Amino acid sequence: MLLAALVAAAPARAGGPDLAAEARAGLPVAGGFEAAAPRRWSPARGVTLTLLPVRFAPRVPGFPNQQRWCGLAIGGAGATESLVTVGTDWTEAVSCDGLREAGEVPAAAGVPRFALIYAASSPNAAARVPVILRWEAGRAVLDAEASQRVDEAGQGGSLERIRAALRQR
Repeated sequence: MLLAALVAAAPARAGGPDLAAEARAGLPVAGGFEAAAPRRWSPARGVTLTLLPVRFAPRVPGFPNQQRWCGLAIGGAGATESLVTVGTDWTEAVSCDGLREAGEVPAAAGVPRFALIYAASSPNAAARVPVILRWEAGRAVLDAEASQRVDEAGQGGSLERIRAALRQR
């Protein structure tokens, strides 16, 4: 909570976007907004992205047990974009407990990828949820297929396991 308060109170970098404010504006945030330490990713020559992981109470939760979603504000490739990473689509049945690991993973057919591993929970289970981003047409996009494939194979619990699984394909 202290980190979230500091990030929210910190002014934008000179000449750069305030990613926490951009994320809050671009995601369905109802309250309880927290930001973690930003991550850097250089998917293409001359491009460095800043990925700001956030956790928040969604405006309209889909399930009674769903308390928190996670998302990203992505800056550095033009306009700042915000993505929900845990809370919708294939991750809709869990509540996000926060980002645990993040880093580059093997490319697919020359397309750079970056993995985020979240701690997540439901009323009767805890899990690690992998979310893989890929660099496509000058922006970072969710790679739902790779994320689900790694998760369903039980290989999404750590960055090393994800890297090993993606090297095999």
